[in-house]
Amino acid sequence: MDLNKERYSEINIKLFNSPLEIGLRVLVFLSTIAPNSVDIQRLIYFDYLTIHSGDIENGPESLHAATPHRTGEIIVRRNMLQEGINLMASKGLIDIVFNSEGITYKANEISPNFLGYFDSTYYIQLKENAKWVINKFASYSNDDLNRYIKKHLDVWGGEFYNESVIREYE
Repeated sequence: MDLNKERYSEINIKLFNSPLEIGLRVLVFLSTIAPNSVDIQRLIYFDYLTIHSGDIENGPESLHAATPHRTGEIIVRRNMLQEGINLMASKGLIDIVFNSEGITYKANEISPNFLGYFDSTYYIQLKENAKWVINKFASYSNDDLNRYIKKHLDVWGGEFYNESVIREYE
């Protein structure tokens, strides 16, 4: 009997969309826009757009698969993202800034050094997608981003609904 296998099977190890994964994505965004800081709403938008960049016209390939109703992720993302931010801040990897805009977050001098240890294909694509999203939407205010996303909600993830309607009539 493999004791390690038994021990680890008892532990619920969840990485996908965990505070660790989301916190690392936030760290990538913040390092890309350094030395600027951004609020949580912008991080929510950047996170969604980076993961599903293939939904954007002329965007790079999405990091995650296109799933039905994926736009619902935007609604539930705030708490998970906050947990990721808290984890990264607790490890000294990002700074929390209190300013006239409210609470914002920014990379610090440790952030790029920490990220330098990552070299997976996923990480490289994440960096490229994040850079593309940040460049494309740099001039958008949070209100502009909100309008952009609302305008496209029916299209993103809605293709599955249209496909199911078509199959009903075949």
